[in-house]
Amino acid sequence: MRIWVALIVAPLLALADQTVAFALVHSACAHQATWVVHLSHVVFLTIAATAAAGAWLQWRETAIAPDTGEATVQFHFLAGVATMVAVLSAVAIMAMWIPTWMISSCIA
Repeated sequence: MRIWVALIVAPLLALADQTVAFALVHSACAHQATWVVHLSHVVFLTIAATAAAGAWLQWRETAIAPDTGEATVQFHFLAGVATMVAVLSAVAIMAMWIPTWMISSCIA
């Protein structure tokens, strides 16, 4: 289960982060509360990092398995791919967070 969350949900979190942060900009500017936009990035980054950690733990568990059957090898590979996908999604969320720090929401 941890693998599928990292493989499917983590990229969706990156897309959702971009959508939610963009939707919150108008409200944050109107109320002078840019912390709301930062909070949304924190929430999505935390969930994506948790998904990556779960997939990594699954990858570690399959690496030390005593029987190296074909199913175990495939499961180990899938856990590694899921870990990298979730890490890439977390990096994308961090990259989308950078403009929030550098550019004010209320320029105009």
